Amino acid sequence: MKGYSYYISLEGLNLNRLFNNFNKHGIKVFDCSRPNYKTCEFGIKFLDYFKAKKLNLFNNFKLKIKRTFNLGFFVNNLIKNMGLYIGVIVVTLICLIVSKTTLKINVLGLENISEDEIVKSLNNFNVKTWQINTKSNEEIEKYLKQNNENISLVSVVKKGTNLIVNIKEKIEKQSTDISPICAEYNMVINSIEVGQGVSHVSVGDVVKKGDILVSPKQVLTNGEITKLKPLAKIDATVWITGNVEFKTKDVKYVKTGKKLVWSSYEFGGVQLFSSTPQLKFENYEKSVYNDYVFKNMFLPIKLNRTIFYETKAETITKNFEDNKAELIKQSVKLAYSKLPKGLNVANENTIISESNGNYYVTTYLQVNFKIEG
Repeated sequence: MKGYSYYISLEGLNLNRLFNNFNKHGIKVFDCSRPNYKTCEFGIKFLDYFKAKKLNLFNNFKLKIKRTFNLGFFVNNLIKNMGLYIGVIVVTLICLIVSKTTLKINVLGLENISEDEIVKSLNNFNVKTWQINTKSNEEIEKYLKQNNENISLVSVVKKGTNLIVNIKEKIEKQSTDISPICAEYNMVINSIEVGQGVSHVSVGDVVKKGDILVSPKQVLTNGEITKLKPLAKIDATVWITGNVEFKTKDVKYVKTGKKLVWSSYEFGGVQLFSSTPQLKFENYEKSVYNDYVFKNMFLPIKLNRTIFYETKAETITKNFEDNKAELIKQSVKLAYSKLPKGLNVANENTIISESNGNYYVTTYLQVNFKIEG
């Protein structure tokens, strides 16, 4: 094995001065020969060759590389075939990207569920067409089943660039049960007349939303128990409230101007590089940004950035009397926003209370409510 990388030929004048410059800069030559007074041939190491080129020592000579060895041969071959190597790498990357990209989603087995509903659910799970799919079949199956109560079974198969989703829907059981009469709101019973069924409340009772007021009556017919639909007339008072809290002292967090950035690069779901300096902020707000480095996803390298903004607490003191009128308006508006359509307000009352330096403004709406069924 030769002790140098290039065997070169130099043609020109002042060859002795060239060798003096070689000695000056620590450049060694090997197997030196002088075919004539204007020509010199010698071997030179890889690093020394490029050092001489950088120092422009070959500028006044006609240089020809006659043979390459070792590292020089490798570099020379790499430079000559650079276009071929780049082409192979680009084609390989394109094939890899296309093989992991979902171009079409086929949904099979649907009857009552719409295909758009399934596709939208897949999109929410980051499974989209014309995008690299990093989710496994099992993960997609589990997600669809957990997020759609009408799905009984689901299987997912990837065939090339197609994603095939096969779904079996649940069969709904039609209920023949007769439902009881239940309270639609929190209310006080004023009167109750039961035409058919079993009463569970009396006048003056306070009931909560969902409580059973009258249940179906059960009768024995031809050896079988039959439920009869409950019938009743009920008058009740419903109280609807709108409560607004006012803090005389409030803490507001403002940015100090200092920030800290965490960043990471991903390729195909695999993290390539990350920078996560120590977070020393006691209070902070953060913003998260995720985007691909190259447009049109030429290379699927993703940049994830989390920016932490330092904040400090500032205490703000407020006067209740200055805000009283506006707080009452808010309380009344909130109460009326909860009022069901079709119900009329019989009475309205607003009460202000104070506790631990904070004020509470509550509006009560009294509504008369009737149930007939």
